[in-house]
Amino acid sequence: MIRKVFPNRNVALLFYGQLISHIGDSLYLIGLMWLVLELTGSKAAMGIVAMISYLPMLLFGMFAGILVDLVDRRRVMLASDLLRAITVGLLAVTLGLEATTLGVIFVVSFALSTFSTVFNPARDALLPELVEREQLLRANALMQVSHYAAMLLGPALGAALLGSLGLIHLFTFDALSFVASFFALTLLRTKVSARIQIGAEVLRGHFMEMVRYIHHDQRLRFMLGLTAINNFFIMGPALVGTPIFVKEVLQRGAASYALVESALGFGMLAGAFVTNLASRYMNKGRILLVGIIGDGLTYAAIYFCHSLEALMALVALHAVAIPMIVVPRTALVQEWVGPEHRGRVFSLLNVAVVGMTAISNAAAGWLAERMSSAALFGIFGVFATLCGVVGWGYARLRNA
Repeated sequence: MIRKVFPNRNVALLFYGQLISHIGDSLYLIGLMWLVLELTGSKAAMGIVAMISYLPMLLFGMFAGILVDLVDRRRVMLASDLLRAITVGLLAVTLGLEATTLGVIFVVSFALSTFSTVFNPARDALLPELVEREQLLRANALMQVSHYAAMLLGPALGAALLGSLGLIHLFTFDALSFVASFFALTLLRTKVSARIQIGAEVLRGHFMEMVRYIHHDQRLRFMLGLTAINNFFIMGPALVGTPIFVKEVLQRGAASYALVESALGFGMLAGAFVTNLASRYMNKGRILLVGIIGDGLTYAAIYFCHSLEALMALVALHAVAIPMIVVPRTALVQEWVGPEHRGRVFSLLNVAVVGMTAISNAAAGWLAERMSSAALFGIFGVFATLCGVVGWGYARLRNA
């Protein structure tokens, strides 16, 4: 059965490690945003915490890609998991000691994101070394399924933990999930890269090489720019707007917020199968652009939402579009970029996604103090839709 689902043992190990880790991540995000809302009652504070959680990608993302291209990628991932387990564990300890302050949350959020900055580009750059080229789309889809399944299972588990054990054990579980991922990575069978001395001149040289590489590839430049702009209009409402909408518009609590996040996971999981089906009839570029348009339209529709059930349905539909964006975009980068540049390009892609998310979160928190969360979804959703329409006009991406 495993051989039918997974291309090989390494991909299976990576899948299960990521599944457990992503479940922990979903618990952490639910716990973090609700903790800030309960601790401060400030929408702006939520925006700042969410921004800080993604700020390291803006600051260190491109240099993380250089690191990933210069040293053994599996070792980078192992170090990242270990440091993240310690960081989240410390937050659980401060919560247990009733010593958690907004300052502690700022530090933990920044540190956790810093250690995560190298993990995703290392994983995405390592994956083509684990499978044949014709298996890349399938392997990428499996990595996304691990995330989407976790988004379905994690919030359901979170709702149960919130009801019985409280916020603290959302963070405890997340810390343990990084330990599980660490042990899965130790079992991977990969070639160990030679250790390379890294200095300031080496980093600058590799950075400039990446800039020149991107500059000469118009397809990459356009896709990275489109990704950055689209994420500005999507991620702020998703991370900051959703808990505010649940609490203020729907007058519901943390358990209802967890249910909405579970609907997101259900939609993502369904979207992975939709993406696989669509790949039989459409090229990667068109799947990506249809996903961006659907992503925006479903968020714009939340403006008209007045019940938890309607919100869950719209969020699930919105989530179907997410793998339609992520899976083909990742596969296109893996096809377009050679192995010697892949880590740096994936880091730049993560800067476009996660870095712009930091700005979007801050903007959403500021705007939520001045307009309703429903209006925030409506306005940002319209502009996100326009990103897909503009992208459709670029033939080299549409026909990729």
